[in-house]
Amino acid sequence: MHAPRLLAATLVCSAALVGLTACGPTDAKKSTDAAAPSASAAPSKAPALGDLTAAEIIKKGQEASAKATSVKLTFDLTSEGLHLTGTVAQDATGNCVGQVTYGDKGAFELLRTGGKIWLKPDAKFWQVIAPEAAKAGAGKYLAGDANGPRLKDLATFCDLGLESLKKVGKNDDGTDDTAGAVKGAPKQVGSLKAVVVTDAADGEKSEVAFAAEGEPYLLQLSISGKEPSTMTFSDFQQPVAVTAPAAAQVIDAAKYLKG
Repeated sequence: MHAPRLLAATLVCSAALVGLTACGPTDAKKSTDAAAPSASAAPSKAPALGDLTAAEIIKKGQEASAKATSVKLTFDLTSEGLHLTGTVAQDATGNCVGQVTYGDKGAFELLRTGGKIWLKPDAKFWQVIAPEAAKAGAGKYLAGDANGPRLKDLATFCDLGLESLKKVGKNDDGTDDTAGAVKGAPKQVGSLKAVVVTDAADGEKSEVAFAAEGEPYLLQLSISGKEPSTMTFSDFQQPVAVTAPAAAQVIDAAKYLKG
């Protein structure tokens, strides 16, 4: 696959993730579940997250998740036949540290801070993005401006975590997309208990899990079907430290990545 096409696939995948963050289809279906009364809660006490309706759970999750200023995203995604896996930690100031495996095309490390991006391709990924530089660049980072050609596209992964937290349960235009959502069975996400909301349409089932205790952050969203994908969120509000590589380990991205 030629590099421009591969980069375009990255953006397609990012758009697909926006679709994943919507809990259900955009038709006029209404939530079919009802609020379950809490037998032990005092009248003045706010109900537990699991006692709310699906739409209410999503709203609480939206409010908490949108306030997050840092997060670590672990993903296993399939979009238009392309399989992507990786882990990326980011914060609201633009700091980012991550590793991405790009199907059978190779893998790369990502660093971003202070408006600069460093990308360290493995041998396979060098052959995809700049085969003429593969030998000279082996083991080194491509460095450039955060808005520079091509590096900006690959750094899309740096923004998926916080963007997904902001868009859960919403359409692309920001309108509500909780119609059709129902509560699912509780589950465990890592070490945390989670309340689950699900929806099914067009042969696919989407599942969104929010923390049952403490801040109801979005912990996981997944979709099953022809192209199963999962995104898991952790390390909320934790610092993201970025150490720029030594000058001897850096080459100028502008020399090799054009357009």
